[in-house]
Amino acid sequence: MILMTNESITYRPIRRSDYSALAALIDTSWNYSELTSSFNAKQMSYAFLFSSLAHQSFTQVAVKNNKPVGVAMGRTEEVPISHKLFLLPLFFNLIALQFTADGRKAFQSFRRNFHVNKSLLKQTYETYDGELVLFAVAPETQSMGVGSQLFEDFLKYLRSQGARTFYLFSDTSCTYSFYEHKGLKRTGVITRKMPFLKKEISFFLYRGSVADLLD
Repeated sequence: MILMTNESITYRPIRRSDYSALAALIDTSWNYSELTSSFNAKQMSYAFLFSSLAHQSFTQVAVKNNKPVGVAMGRTEEVPISHKLFLLPLFFNLIALQFTADGRKAFQSFRRNFHVNKSLLKQTYETYDGELVLFAVAPETQSMGVGSQLFEDFLKYLRSQGARTFYLFSDTSCTYSFYEHKGLKRTGVITRKMPFLKKEISFFLYRGSVADLLD
């Protein structure tokens, strides 16, 4: 279903033709191009995108002037098996990172982030019904309610699936204050030095109650 707003922004499920623009949005949101070569930044952005696609059962893309300007991907426990096909291009991008020393550092940064996220989940000893896998909004539309609409659409999806709780990961390189403003509870934090990023990053786990956030 396609939704429209009075700002001429439409909301719809992802299309294959969106991939390039969404990879560019990921690059902008996580500043990959400022950290490494354009080749490595592209591999990192697509790896992030395909990893998210492989672990989602819900997508919503915000489009303005025929260009994707925001995306939300999430899941319940029922992720279609067919989505695992996205792991193939993901592996291709990760292999491509092995061609340069900087790329190998980027790959290790991904691995470190993955292990930190696993450790964060172990801190809570809680089982969740869903996860917000990817959330990104173009800077030029962040004051137009795009993020709020995408977030609400994700919550409504969770409710339609009978999900009551969900989690998401964020860190100090992201606009994590958005989630706190929405009423999510921070339930875990781990701080690590990230050599590839050349700084120390605090990683967060947030918990949300669908009923509370949709009231």
